[in-house]
Amino acid sequence: MNPNYNSRGNCQMASNKQVIMDAFNSEIYIQDRMDVQHTPLYDTVTIAAGSALNNLTSQFFTNVGAQSNKTLGLTNMTQSQKLAAPEAFSIFAVRFRWAENILRADLDTILSRFALSLFLGQKRYQLAPLWHFNAGGGIFAVSSRSSESTYANGLPGRESMHKLAIPIVIENQMTFFAQLDGTEYTMTATASGGTGITMQLLLDGFYARGIQ
Repeated sequence: MNPNYNSRGNCQMASNKQVIMDAFNSEIYIQDRMDVQHTPLYDTVTIAAGSALNNLTSQFFTNVGAQSNKTLGLTNMTQSQKLAAPEAFSIFAVRFRWAENILRADLDTILSRFALSLFLGQKRYQLAPLWHFNAGGGIFAVSSRSSESTYANGLPGRESMHKLAIPIVIENQMTFFAQLDGTEYTMTATASGGTGITMQLLLDGFYARGIQ
């Protein structure tokens, strides 16, 4: 009998290592060199009522760090468009959520005008209409109040999020970002009932970080 498989625990450990190696397509992220956890990368972009939504104002993973004044509820990125050395990330799912209080007229226009692009380096690795990237989370409810809205991107459950059949690997020090691509749109002003839009993009997958 193979000594590496002489117990259920050893068999499971070997299986987990193989899953990690397959996810990153490299042995550098296993065997005591990196700490690999299934935990996400995420960032939030807010476009105020009356402001312009375009490919520049909608960039994710760009306006981060101390100068952005974003809390951990909004982002866990510390550097613009890249991970700190020696970190890497294997993307299993792309989840896009907008704050559910968005004005319905704004949401309808944005969904018809914009697609989401995910870039690694200068290459676009994902491109699809916004609704395609189901969030698999957020508020899901019905309200009779005319002052409330709950327009969510799909059902709130992990099975409803947009999963990738082939993982996308963000290599160490590789630049990456995402943005909305489409014709510029000016959000409805507050005086006309606009609430702006708050969007959160979450990359679900394996996060490889240095052992401390």
